[in-house]
Amino acid sequence: MTKETILITGVTGYIGFKVLRIALAQGYRVRGVVRKEEQISKIKSHPLMDGLIGGVEFVVIPDMGKAGAFDPVLDGISAIIHTDDYIRDIVQPPLDMESSLLKSALNTPSVRRVVITSSVVTLIPLSWLASSDVDTVFTSRDLNTDTAPPYHNAMEAYWASKTLARKHVHEFLSQKKPHFDIIQLLPSVVLGPDDWATDLETLFVGTRAMIMPIVQGKVMEAPVVGVPVLVDDVALAHVDAIKPSVPGNKDYILSSNTPDGIEWNSILDIAQQHFPGEVASGLLQCTGSLPTRRWKLDTSDTEKAFGWKCTSFEDTMRKLLQQYITLIKESGASL
Repeated sequence: MTKETILITGVTGYIGFKVLRIALAQGYRVRGVVRKEEQISKIKSHPLMDGLIGGVEFVVIPDMGKAGAFDPVLDGISAIIHTDDYIRDIVQPPLDMESSLLKSALNTPSVRRVVITSSVVTLIPLSWLASSDVDTVFTSRDLNTDTAPPYHNAMEAYWASKTLARKHVHEFLSQKKPHFDIIQLLPSVVLGPDDWATDLETLFVGTRAMIMPIVQGKVMEAPVVGVPVLVDDVALAHVDAIKPSVPGNKDYILSSNTPDGIEWNSILDIAQQHFPGEVASGLLQCTGSLPTRRWKLDTSDTEKAFGWKCTSFEDTMRKLLQQYITLIKESGASL
């Protein structure tokens, strides 16, 4: 039986491309939103799209923050998955995009659910990272209240932007009482293989750029919160969130090894256990270090609603290290 037609934004992204492939593999018809025409051929030519491309149609929306931008593309859509990424150090565009999408959905009777990518950074103020608190267990009901400008750096702007967007959804639900429900997913530090990475330069971006130097023998001083999650789990959760069995109008944290989290230096043990040959040859240099900022998260609501737990950190890093090793060997580089 043919499944419903859903709309997905951000289909060229790290998370969004995996969401697209999972949705198609599960039989959904997909209307994929891109910003530029040339992105369509990029997706169509990807080897992982073999056998799937027939289930997707593409629409081009150059400015998703423009009022009414989504009006022409929502006809017949039953669910929306909004993963589109944006410039991290600008606050207003993501709010405009979210507002445009929700207003268009409000005028589309066929839409029954909207799934939005949020973040765990919305749970706490940025200043919490410098505190001595390692015992508080944060839940999806927590919300950062420190969002007022000025923002002194890109990180402050990013945390404020994500939080304001999440609060905007809460206010929208309360004030507009839409005919559809909304789920916001709050992933932690997203890691794992990147379907678009073709070399180390394209692999070492985003959170991976903060983590992977540890296996290049680099000693890093700035701590990173020890709350990882596999990108494939994040993508699967977006598709599963469409299902009526998952309660709507709720926020869900996505993170592994909860509630205590992990130590980043355990990556060295994972490398030695799963890739002893590469460690012995020096391809993986287990002499680096990365401090961990402890952060306890409660994902029990997520596990109950979705019926599964996120992949362990060990398996997440094993997958990422395998891609790293493969790219090095394919390039003929020696590190």
